[in-house]
Amino acid sequence: MSQKYPTSSSRKRSPLSSGKYSAIGLLAYCRPGFEAECAQELQNIASLQFVYGYSKIEKGSGVVFWRCSQGNALDVYKEIEVSRCIFARQVFCALHDLEIEDPKDRVSPVVEALRAGGAFGFLHIETPLEDEAGSLQKLAKKLTAPMSAALRNAGVLSKAKSDELPQLHLVCLSGQHIIAALAIYPNSSALPLGIPRLRFRNEAPSRSALKIEEAFLTMLTPAEREFVLKRGQRGVDLGAAPGGWTWYMVSQGVKMTAVDHGSLQQELLEDPAVTYVSDDGYVYKPQKKVDWVVCDIVDKPKRTMERMADWLCYDWTTYALFNLKLPMKTRMDEVEACLQRLQERLLGADIESEVRVKQLYHDREEVTVLALTGHFLTAFQKH
Repeated sequence: MSQKYPTSSSRKRSPLSSGKYSAIGLLAYCRPGFEAECAQELQNIASLQFVYGYSKIEKGSGVVFWRCSQGNALDVYKEIEVSRCIFARQVFCALHDLEIEDPKDRVSPVVEALRAGGAFGFLHIETPLEDEAGSLQKLAKKLTAPMSAALRNAGVLSKAKSDELPQLHLVCLSGQHIIAALAIYPNSSALPLGIPRLRFRNEAPSRSALKIEEAFLTMLTPAEREFVLKRGQRGVDLGAAPGGWTWYMVSQGVKMTAVDHGSLQQELLEDPAVTYVSDDGYVYKPQKKVDWVVCDIVDKPKRTMERMADWLCYDWTTYALFNLKLPMKTRMDEVEACLQRLQERLLGADIESEVRVKQLYHDREEVTVLALTGHFLTAFQKH
């Protein structure tokens, strides 16, 4: 099993190893309503580095500001890889928490705060918050040109975009509250707000197709994706109706068995790459081993996890991708309990695996789990 919070120690020399960057905490974006889980996740990661702090959250905002009180927040950030976080879709290293006194001059306080620190290769001004008038989005756009010019004149921002330096993010939480933060990749997401922009295709049976597409795009690197998802493979979709996940897998060249008592989209039923089986997804067993099992059944997370563990431990599949529907009040505890149980099952069956967990942008009250076994581990072994 892979570590729950893998570190960045295997990467090339970080641009943070040089420069006068002084951090005060971490800033993260998550799904609105999951701020407490995201805050707990950041604290868990920090604790592994013996760094401690507290979180400032506003329920429903989708923003978590974790303030460091003991230790170095930069040490924590350097060990984060945002794609391996569960609830955080974006993480920055917070440098300054600024309250702007004069709304007519937001540029000068930011420049003065950053003048004594390290240099940055590019500027992003953004807001993760939504308001009816869109005033914060308008403010972010309005500030970009004058802020960029002033930061360049002060030597804080490079004259040309540089990937060798950290990126500077100015996060507008209100018209007077700006957090200055840095980002390097893959510690942070290169996607704006950490959200992939996917287009729903009209031929897809349901919008659930976006969930599985996002999972493959964000939970695997391009090289990993090419290795594990190939034309000619065979897979099983448990609880397939109306067929969004089956449709996506078939679009990638995988021949699918769709299992559900409910009916599939007619076009899928007529597709020669699809075999429909009217059965209970928790009961069905394959006649021979497949490459993939995928599952998006709405049921108790422990029940889904146990069935997916069966598929992996009994060697019915090489890879598994499935969703765990979370209870309202004990979401983090439920995720940790399910992962612990899955680890116990796999270790008990003497199966080496790597398990990744992520709450995707297109998920709701759920997390997506990717379990990888077989030659994947040797092909992508981390040194």
